[in-house]
Amino acid sequence: MENFLQQNFVAIWHHFLSFEISRSKFAVETWGSGNAYLVFQVIAWHHFLVMTDQAESKIREEAVQLWFQLTKTGFKTRSVLTYSLISSLTSLSIETVRRHVKKLEKNNWVSYSKKEGVKYSPSNENNKFLADVFNVKEVKALGHFLDIIEKQK
Repeated sequence: MENFLQQNFVAIWHHFLSFEISRSKFAVETWGSGNAYLVFQVIAWHHFLVMTDQAESKIREEAVQLWFQLTKTGFKTRSVLTYSLISSLTSLSIETVRRHVKKLEKNNWVSYSKKEGVKYSPSNENNKFLADVFNVKEVKALGHFLDIIEKQK
């Protein structure tokens, strides 16, 4: 695939950048800043990774059902998402991460404790928005980008 991208760079790359810009713009509007978006993205990524241990299907609809179920019931994991790890993954200072986690906590997206670290624990409304609006838009846009790649083959 890397060779294919190298050979079709001009025809494809601006579409990739357009996808990234559009997704980032919507995320910044949603979470209030680029830094907040980076922090939230790592938290959602961590939640998704832990969730995949229990996923029995690759189908999005079933993954979303599991996402909602595990967000309500929680899950047992030894994986703790710390301020330090978020800082390392985003290149933001630990203090910046801490401030954004506090804001996300205030806005009902996450919870934090020293013992359990940062956990995705949204209000029902926020969880529905993420799964039924934000991710739907992401999947559609990524699908459109992949269609463009497919047409170049």
